[in-house]
Amino acid sequence: MISVKKISVIVLILVSYVFLGLLKLDGLLVYILPITTWLLLFAITFKFYELNNLKDLLIYKTSITVGLLTAMLHLTFLVDVGLFVGFGRSPYSHTPTGILVNLAYVFSMLLGMEFSRAHLLSKTRKPVQAIMLTTLLYTFIQTPLSRLLSLPQSTPLEIVEFTGSQILTILTWNLLASTLALLGGPLASLAYRAPIEAFWWFSPILPDLTWGWKTLIGVVSPIVGFIILIHQATPMELRKLGIKPERMGGLRAIKRERRETLWTIAMCTAIILTVWFSTGLLGLFPTVAISGSMRPTIDVGDLLIMVKVPAEKITPGDIIQYITERGMVVHRVIAIEGGYFITKGDANESPDPDPVHPRNVRGKLIAIIPKVGWVSIYLKQAFKILWTILTGDPTISYMTLASVLTILTLISLKKRRRRRWRRRRW
Repeated sequence: MISVKKISVIVLILVSYVFLGLLKLDGLLVYILPITTWLLLFAITFKFYELNNLKDLLIYKTSITVGLLTAMLHLTFLVDVGLFVGFGRSPYSHTPTGILVNLAYVFSMLLGMEFSRAHLLSKTRKPVQAIMLTTLLYTFIQTPLSRLLSLPQSTPLEIVEFTGSQILTILTWNLLASTLALLGGPLASLAYRAPIEAFWWFSPILPDLTWGWKTLIGVVSPIVGFIILIHQATPMELRKLGIKPERMGGLRAIKRERRETLWTIAMCTAIILTVWFSTGLLGLFPTVAISGSMRPTIDVGDLLIMVKVPAEKITPGDIIQYITERGMVVHRVIAIEGGYFITKGDANESPDPDPVHPRNVRGKLIAIIPKVGWVSIYLKQAFKILWTILTGDPTISYMTLASVLTILTLISLKKRRRRRWRRRRW
């Protein structure tokens, strides 16, 4: 059963969220009312938390350290990606008054949110269910109500971007913050969230991220945080998460479970990165050179890494990929006339006959990996030959299928005989 104190905190959070979301405020009231609400929530939950001494919050040093390390890793990812895709000006005010107002807002929000989170997760008998419900609650209140109400009028692409860059990332952040709050109290989740919020609110320049990068960074850094927690968790912390080490076969079984979890997370992350890179969701995408029109700069079979850039950032001398009626073409820009790009292959004697409209440009070349693309070329040719055989003469198709089935059957029989021979020998 949920205590009356926890129910009152949940009701206060939801009422404040709906009230502030529907109320149209102007001027300083946009900040004053939320600050007052968060400070009130902090005062109530701090009293409910029943601390004998403020030093009691510092006894879970491992969880606090993990939260801080995860936040530093997240900020490192942001800066590294910003160096690659570029930076833009912060939308927040950096005047002395603006900094003070934003500081009061962020400070009160973090205190109210993390102390109330820790209170809702304290003394729970079902930790997994408590973490999931708390994560959903704080994901909901961190999503603007106006944005949720406007979703029915959004396009499918806008819904996908909103789901990836906001819902999924906020859900992952809150999942890690709730786990840290359960293990280490409010200071552990504050150590994770405070540096990230301070960066977004008070840095004068911010990385100009696409929604793909926002989603990737917002998901990968909490995953790394979970990996660190898995490796650093003590038997007592595992019990707090509802895991009983004595039922797992002892310390050796715990280490094996940790290794398997680590490999699973690493494989899932690698698959996500591969899919997003291949589809261009990160602003980068690969392509393979299939002609020699750009020799000696680009040869057939080279893997080309392209980046999506605005048309105004393309200058003469850049190599671009663009769409034509014949398909995709990778040529060098030799001039810009009337807003159109004049292109030419390095191996060609004359420029291309048709100027390229900026809307037809897919990206600009940033890297060349020699010969790697031959694998893709050979696979495409093999699939093309196989498709021709299967969709051509029925007699040839049946003979091909029969041959493949025969070979597979012989291989299977050979393996079965080998297994029988090994059993008899044993």
